[in-house]
Amino acid sequence: GQVLEYEGQTALACYHAISAGHTEASENVWSTPLPYLCGVDSVLDLTSPDLAATVTMTSQEVYNSLLLAFPGLQLEGDPVNWFGQPQLTAAGYVDTIPVGPSQLAGTDVRQALGLRSACFTVAYADGQFTFTTTGYGHGVGMSQYGAYALALTGQTCDAILATYYPGTTLTTPK
Repeated sequence: GQVLEYEGQTALACYHAISAGHTEASENVWSTPLPYLCGVDSVLDLTSPDLAATVTMTSQEVYNSLLLAFPGLQLEGDPVNWFGQPQLTAAGYVDTIPVGPSQLAGTDVRQALGLRSACFTVAYADGQFTFTTTGYGHGVGMSQYGAYALALTGQTCDAILATYYPGTTLTTPK
């Protein structure tokens, strides 16, 4: 029977499974900045047994997945050179990453390769890529694991919502 509001309007209460220790700002994932989806510390997520995951793919699988998602992308030569050094957001997620001669959004690469998070690293050896992700989901708003962990420490629902959605209020409609 309650509604989360920001400045009198219903708030977009996004959530994800596990952050990478800090939630992501909405504009880094969906291009739209919302002041209450600004990215906050969620350090208890770092205690999750499911925080990190590793996916191994052959160079052919990576090639096929990327070309399907980004027609016209040029991936030539030794696969060890396909990925460059990523630029990270303030929260540590991949903002952009060089892939071949193109600069791609980390969120787009995450989707193309089916990764759990845009907080990832890339390694290549013996014809295979290894992607290691931290967190699970888009990273915006409330972390389900972080909220659970805060509840275990005695935090109230109101306090948890205020942590993940700064500046919002929980109201009861009339």
